[in-house]
Order: sequence, then C-alpha cells, then structure tokens
Amino acid sequence: MAEHNDAPDMRRLISDLGAQMAAALTVPVSRPPSEGAAFRGVAVLGMGGSGIGGAILADMLRATCPVPFVAVSDQVLPGWVGEGCLVVASSYSGNTEETLAALDEAEKRGCDLAAVTSGGTLGSRAEKGGWPTVIMPGGNPPRSQFGRSFLGLCALMNAFGLVTDGDWADIQAAVAGLDGASAAERGESLALAVEGKKIYLYADTPMRGLLTRWRQQLNENSKLLANVEVFPEMNHNELVGWETGDEQCVAVLVRTPDDHARTSLRMDITSEVFQEQGADVVVVEPDGATPWARLLDAVWLGDWMSLVLAERGGFDPVDIRFIDHLKNTLAKHA
Repeated sequence: MAEHNDAPDMRRLISDLGAQMAAALTVPVSRPPSEGAAFRGVAVLGMGGSGIGGAILADMLRATCPVPFVAVSDQVLPGWVGEGCLVVASSYSGNTEETLAALDEAEKRGCDLAAVTSGGTLGSRAEKGGWPTVIMPGGNPPRSQFGRSFLGLCALMNAFGLVTDGDWADIQAAVAGLDGASAAERGESLALAVEGKKIYLYADTPMRGLLTRWRQQLNENSKLLANVEVFPEMNHNELVGWETGDEQCVAVLVRTPDDHARTSLRMDITSEVFQEQGADVVVVEPDGATPWARLLDAVWLGDWMSLVLAERGGFDPVDIRFIDHLKNTLAKHA
C-alpha cells in the first residue's frame, strides 16, 4: 500500500534522502524484461521532480550509451521516437497531464513501454499493459522522492542493459558512501554564501541536469529564481551579459575531476570576469571517488541549500500554491 503523509516535513524528507536511496536499491523491477533489447533510441518522459531523474541519467550516459538517450519534459513526443524505441514514463502521481499525453503518442507509434510511478493512471496502464515498472510509495512531494525515482529509473535501465552492471555497482557503492552530515553542513554553507544574491549556476555540460535539479529545488523549496547555464556554451553568449553583472550577483561553479580540461581552464578565466564585475564566486566540489558518487552527493548538498534558504526566508518549502492554482485552472478547461 502506498504511504500517505498528510503534512510532509521537507526537513525530514531531505534528512532521510540517504536512507531513501538505500531503500530504493532494494525495490525490484516489476515484470522485468526477459533480456536486454537492442533499441534504436530511448526517451524518458517526465515533468518537474518526476522528470529530472531522466535528464540527469541522460547526462550520465551521454558518453557511453550506444543509442540516443533523451529526457522529454513535454506533452509532445519527438518525431524520431517510434517503433524500435523504448519510452519510459516517469510520473510520481501517475497522473501528470503532459507525460500521459506523450505516452499516448508513444503507444500509438508502437514503442516499447515502461514506467516509474507510485500508481494513478500510469500505474493502471502499466499493469494492464504488462510493462516493466518500478513502483514507489506515494503521498509526498515528487521532488522529495528523487532517490526513489532516479534509482528506480537506473534499476529499470539496468534491467534493459542500458545501465551496465559496472555502472550499477558504482551506483550502489555511491549510495553506501553518502555522508549526510557532510552534505547538510556544506549545503548550509552554500546557502549562506548565496543568500540575498542573484544566483547563477554553472558547470560543465554533463552536469546540466544536476544544475537543473538545484534550480528546481530553489524554485519550489526556497521560492527563488535562479539561472542555469553550462560551459563551454555560456562562453559564447551569456558571458557577454556579465557586462551588467555586479555585486548583487553570485556565480556558483560546480567543478569535478570529470570536467573537460579546456572547460576547467575556461572556468578559471571566466571566474576572473565575474569577480571583476563585483560578483562573488563560489566553487562547489562534490565529494566522491566516482562520477556517480559525486552526482548523488551534489544532489543532496543542493537539497540542503534550498531548505536552509527556505527556512531563513520564512517560506514553507512544501507549499507550491502557484502550481496548484495552475493545475486547478487547467482542470476547468479539460
């Protein structure tokens, strides 16, 4: 039975992220594929907190996956996705309008289908269709269930042979090595460093999904706007916009040993530009011995940053009244 929590406590949920991830590793894939299949492409459907896992996994697999692997945060399915492709619908509630619309089209096109959900319409369709599925407990804000949705997606992709056994072993080791106390401490320090500033988040291209997760958490938990861009692309446009940057701005650079050597040099030079304009520059170096470990550490650190900023700003990190208003109004136009 799905778990229900009448009053989700975001501090508790973020504190428990490490335990959530550990529990997620034990959840089996329902109706797993009999063997890995040779797909010509993979699309992961999902919006917001349900979709960010697909975006991050696409980043993590970009250099090794032998076929296109994309995240689709839209109600429109890309034209190339069709027969011979795997489409995974990720919706925590199972009722996300855009995800179900894209899923309808995927089914019409004869795609292979799979799901990550807590139930709802998606859960019912997956069970009826016999699709490989990872089921999560429900009743909490979708963004607080990253551990379950992301690792559930990874387990599903491992069952299909798209996340290798070596990567799956690294993921398991990364979860076991997480240090929650350290992530909380560093997340609070980061929150204090960016508080009251216009926040600009930067990293190398493979970390775009991670930065998007940070932005989403700042948006929903902290009720803050934040800008995300990656190197080297920002050096060809956004850098010029820093002509109007000033002391009200803070540039947060996530740097890892995996960064391209030229990107690392670009970050050094660009940081000097930020500082010359009066902006603060904060460098974040996630902990961990592997890319998977650094990713999960950075996710937890960012969650803590958003929570501390929410609490210091006097905001309820659970409340999403603007989104609720949008959904309620859209429902009247169904």
